[in-house]
Amino acid sequence: MRKPTVVLSSVLVALPIFLGACAEKPGSVPEVPAAELVAAVPELEAVHEFMSPLWHDAVPARNFEMINELIPQFEATLVALDAAQLTGILQDKQVAWDEGKASVLTTFEAFKAAAEAGNEEDILGYAETFHMGYEGLVRLIRPLAPEIDAFHQHLYAVYHYYGPGYDVEKIRGAATEMAAAIPPLQTVELPDHLVDHQAHYGMVVTELGEAVGALMATLDDPNREAVDAAIEAVHGAYAEIEGIYDGDGSHG
Repeated sequence: MRKPTVVLSSVLVALPIFLGACAEKPGSVPEVPAAELVAAVPELEAVHEFMSPLWHDAVPARNFEMINELIPQFEATLVALDAAQLTGILQDKQVAWDEGKASVLTTFEAFKAAAEAGNEEDILGYAETFHMGYEGLVRLIRPLAPEIDAFHQHLYAVYHYYGPGYDVEKIRGAATEMAAAIPPLQTVELPDHLVDHQAHYGMVVTELGEAVGALMATLDDPNREAVDAAIEAVHGAYAEIEGIYDGDGSHG
C-alpha cells in the first residue's frame, strides 16, 4: 500500500511556490466609489446657514435679540454635525476633525449658557470662539487647491485601493493621471500667509513629479515590492505639500 505522506510532502513543498506566485499576481480591484473622493461634509455646510447671519449681522451690530433667536436654530445642525462621517479621502483628517468638532460643540454650550445668563461680553466672546472653531473645521476639510485636489484623488485611489489590491493596470492608469496633474501643480500660487514657502513648494512638486516618474518606471517590469515602495514614495512627497499648507513644512 502506497504511503500518502510522500504525496503530502510534495504538496507542502510546492505550496509556498504556488502561494508566492499568487502573491505577485496582479489583482482586479473595483473602481473607487465616487463618493469617497468628495472632500466635503454637508452637515458642516448646513451650519453656515445660521453662522453667516450670526457672524456677519448679529455680532457686529451687537444685536443680542437676533443672537438669542439664532442660537436655538443651531441645535439640529450641530447634532447632525456631531454624527457626520468623513468621506474616505478625508480619513487622514479624522483625529483633527474630532478634536475640532468637540471644541465647537463645547464652545456652543458655553455660548448658549452666556446667552441665557444675559452676559453681553461673554456672549460676544463665545460667538467669536464659536465662529473661529467652525472656520477651523471648514479649512481642515476644504481642498488646498483644485489642482492639488485633482492629484490627491488619483493618489487616494492608488494608495488605498489599487496598490493594496496590486491591480497593476489600474495603478498604471492612475499614475498616468498623476503625471498629467504635475504641470498644473507647478502653477499653483500659495496663499498670502504662505508666500515665503513658494520656492519650497516648487521644489516639492518637482520631487513629487520625480516620484511619479519612478512609479511609472517600476510598472514597465512590475515587482510587488518595488511597486509598493514607489507608491509609498509618491505618498510621502505629496504629504510634504500638505505639510507646507499645515505650516510646518512636513506632514506625517
